[in-house]
Amino acid sequence: MNNLKLISRITIFTALAISLGYVLSFVPNLELITSTIFLAGVFLGCRPGMLVGLLSFLIFGFLNPLGPSPLPLLITQIIGGMFAGFWGGIYRKKEWDKAYILVLLGIFITFTYDILTTSAGFFFFPTKKTFLAYLVIGLPFVLWHILTQSIIYGFILTPIIRRLKKRR
Repeated sequence: MNNLKLISRITIFTALAISLGYVLSFVPNLELITSTIFLAGVFLGCRPGMLVGLLSFLIFGFLNPLGPSPLPLLITQIIGGMFAGFWGGIYRKKEWDKAYILVLLGIFITFTYDILTTSAGFFFFPTKKTFLAYLVIGLPFVLWHILTQSIIYGFILTPIIRRLKKRR
């Protein structure tokens, strides 16, 4: 793939991820950014998928309709996005074709992302007691995020990826 075509695809996936992020931004922990970044990794490979993750969360984090992300949170969001793009690239290399594998990857990626972003809360709640309360209060949101992402990976990404693989 030539450089111009790759840059165009990275840009398109980044714009798609950000746009889908805005569409659902007012519903807590229901998002399509991470799954779109994963899809970019599947379609483009590890490095371009990671770049889509970096750019998507960098732009979305600064231009978020609910306000810009604080720096520690923004950094962990970017790392989580790059992680999703990386795993999309890994998925591309493997011959996995089962929906349950995508569901498990969705759970793994979302859990890792939530651990990273929740850990950023330690900068805002630096004592053990307040951080523990922060974690306990956030647990339902994490569980909801994992549930919704596993559904998205299993029921939305599975047919998209199968169709993309047929086109190659």
